[in-house]
Amino acid sequence: MTTDSSPNGSPVFSPQGDRIAFRSGRDGHLGDLYSRASNGSGQDEVVLSTPHGKTVNQWSRDGRFIVYMDQDPKTKWDVWVLPMGPDGKPSAKQTPFVHSGFNEAHGQLSPDSHWMAYTSDVSGQREVYVQPFPSADNELRISTAGGAEPRWRGDGKELFYVTPDGKLTAVAVTVSPGPRPSLRAGAPVALFDMHLPPLNLNNFNYDVTADGKRFLITTNPLAGSSGAPSTPPLTVRVNWTAAPPK
Repeated sequence: MTTDSSPNGSPVFSPQGDRIAFRSGRDGHLGDLYSRASNGSGQDEVVLSTPHGKTVNQWSRDGRFIVYMDQDPKTKWDVWVLPMGPDGKPSAKQTPFVHSGFNEAHGQLSPDSHWMAYTSDVSGQREVYVQPFPSADNELRISTAGGAEPRWRGDGKELFYVTPDGKLTAVAVTVSPGPRPSLRAGAPVALFDMHLPPLNLNNFNYDVTADGKRFLITTNPLAGSSGAPSTPPLTVRVNWTAAPPK
């Protein structure tokens, strides 16, 4: 897809699957946003260029927003939103969603684009939070003992995230409608050990299908629950000469 010699990464599909948005460090920039037709035709097109480094997190399911991380020397990593038009080009100026002196990362809009899940270290460790979108006026913590890389199920009724010890965890989500909708999160349920490589603040190490039943994971089979390499198991069979033939 890309042939430029600069680093290219963090690709995400548009909802229709016809374009891919990604980050690239070209022309001396730390990381600008580009897009290209997913069939490889055409050229890389600049979507957003600013002095700060950026990483793409998501192209919303309604196609209206690209969610990305912006690295500001004063406020560290922040979650920003770039409005997109039906032609796959920016339709308005980018705006910050969570912008503080702490690291905010992994922005993920819910399927209906009414809620934003993200990671923040405001508590002293990385946790998963949700706020209404676009108002960002009611922060709710989803994880209970550390978490990162939130992903929504296709119906918006479940959130997944990764715990500090590398377990994929699920949380049921209930939204109460009304003039001011509210979101309630259930108790986190650990699903399985992902055997992840060391976690990177910028990247997602997995994705989930819309029905929440299948996962695509960047995994290290030899990693322990903490992500650190572990020794492969060694099995010793004793008295093998006396064992009956199979």
